[in-house]
Amino acid sequence: MELNKKTLAIIASILTIISCNNNKSADKKNAVKNIKQAEVHKEKNADEALSELKYGNNRFLDNAFINNNYKEQIEATKGGQHPHSFILSCIDSRVPPEIIFDQGIGNIFVSRLAGNIEDDDVLGSMEFAAKVKHTKLFVVLGHSHCGAVKGAIDNAGLEHLTQLTNKIKPAINPQKTYPLEDEVEDIVSRKNVNLTIEQILKNSATLRLMVEEKEIKIVGAFYDITNGEVEFFNEMKNEK
Repeated sequence: MELNKKTLAIIASILTIISCNNNKSADKKNAVKNIKQAEVHKEKNADEALSELKYGNNRFLDNAFINNNYKEQIEATKGGQHPHSFILSCIDSRVPPEIIFDQGIGNIFVSRLAGNIEDDDVLGSMEFAAKVKHTKLFVVLGHSHCGAVKGAIDNAGLEHLTQLTNKIKPAINPQKTYPLEDEVEDIVSRKNVNLTIEQILKNSATLRLMVEEKEIKIVGAFYDITNGEVEFFNEMKNEK
């Protein structure tokens, strides 16, 4: 059926209104996104940085990422970097810190070692972040079903791997009195996070003093690879 000019004009007007509304909706979403990005990139103290990581993990769980405009982030960070957080995590490919915390280029330092253990090179990197780049929050991130932890429990040995798993073994209960067999790895992983923090404070006078002076905060966290959630623990309020 052929439409007359009046009907076509009405249809055109309706389509114009729909298009305008869609554009307004898109503009509103972009404005909200830009506000969130500005909040992410602003300078933060330790508590603000911790809140951002928590919100970032929520965004990850909701599939509502805001840090995915990499060209914009490259431009914004080409002159320097001042990340608000330092994440010491395992090398497990299922635990990418930038993604699970929805943090883009320039937001976080990341150091990855199997079993999220510390060594002199990691400590040097952390001291650089704290003293030179003024990073305020340091997170030791363990995770469920950790292969390095399982290797330590099973006494796995392989050239340099042996010395690595030996650093995790102090987290293992010698009596192995665990509630359920399938919980052993996760219990040891959590204990290993706490022991890594203890070793950081023991072996770096620089970081220990900054914690005592409340210039920085070091906390533990645990990522569940089955659901994507991050649990933070060992939190203490930063009074500065």
